[in-house]
Amino acid sequence: MKQTVDYLLVGTGVAPLLAAQRLSNRGDRVMIFNPDSDFFLENSELPLDLLSFETTNHDLGRRFSNNLPEQVYRDLISEFPGAIEMWKEEDEKNLNRPFQVESAPWVRSRHRMWLAQEKSYTVERVENLYLRLLEMGLKPRWFEGSSLIRQLPGFTARNLEARKLKNCVGFIGPRFGDVDVNRYRTGLLEYIREKLGRDHILTNAHLLDIDQKGVGYQLVSGPPKTIEVTRAILYFWTPKLERMLRGLLEKYDPRMMGEFDASVRKQTWEEWEILSRDPVNPHVVAHMDGLRIWSHGDGVPPPGGWNLVKIMRRDQTGVLLGEQSLNEVSDLVFQYLGWDRFTLRKMTPRTVYRWNRFTPIEYEADGVRSMVIQSCDGPLHWIARQVRQTIDQV
Repeated sequence: MKQTVDYLLVGTGVAPLLAAQRLSNRGDRVMIFNPDSDFFLENSELPLDLLSFETTNHDLGRRFSNNLPEQVYRDLISEFPGAIEMWKEEDEKNLNRPFQVESAPWVRSRHRMWLAQEKSYTVERVENLYLRLLEMGLKPRWFEGSSLIRQLPGFTARNLEARKLKNCVGFIGPRFGDVDVNRYRTGLLEYIREKLGRDHILTNAHLLDIDQKGVGYQLVSGPPKTIEVTRAILYFWTPKLERMLRGLLEKYDPRMMGEFDASVRKQTWEEWEILSRDPVNPHVVAHMDGLRIWSHGDGVPPPGGWNLVKIMRRDQTGVLLGEQSLNEVSDLVFQYLGWDRFTLRKMTPRTVYRWNRFTPIEYEADGVRSMVIQSCDGPLHWIARQVRQTIDQV
């Protein structure tokens, strides 16, 4: 007997899970196809907004308000089937905390810090951003020299006089939110699998053909099957699905490809995880030219912070883990942070899309309504907001 659903969701990240939760809550029948085998662990979601400003002419007020911890919490709680906890620096002094679910995803409240070498090309950008924040009433604090560098996550004063530190200027700005991506995704996945049933959330599912009789698909084992879709197929654009979705658009709506390519820019980042022998300041996320640095871990930071440091480096050379990459990270770690050695846990390349189009691309695939939904990668709370707005209009 052929299965029938209202919506077929195709994706490799957290976006189809969020969409399934919202659609099933309103009574729609849903099935999820994941062409990958990793149970939605594509890792195209980020715990925080990297705030990569090419200019400061953007709507900074909206960008910043969307990253406030309270807004991050509001964006994520609607589809999550449990508690989401919040942490800020003041909580460390509160010994009588109210009841909290320690294993839940946590939204952490951390200051953002921008700094630049005094004669670098990014100084003017940092100064302009500081002035904009003053105009917005966000009360940034300006620092120069060692008083600024000392606040870098992981800074040590060892051999300070011998280190060839270039003078820096910059500021510490408002506190923004970051979230436990893995806890959020795992909790949502487990709930959706129980809610829909294991036969309605499939990995290694490959689409074979689409026509008015249904959608043909193939799993790793067993014969090809067909499912009838009464409303629409929803595709969620992430790096792993780009090749497949480009093929579908070229087949069914090639006119959209030019408009689509003009609506997105791709950035390549290196995600470094390094171990520190000392706990790292958990209260600040630092922006230093093309680098982002913060103390990383799940839940509430232990006293002093975690020993794991996350460094996101934007690559513009096209050579991952090349000479420039090693020089920039080494300069940060040995000169600015003052470490004498470090352990590299892993380095992962990350593709990040920068979209200026947020409305889905809709087309007919042999009589079946189909929609490609963008902005399903990047900061987790951005994805949740995009999915919610799209599903509410379907």
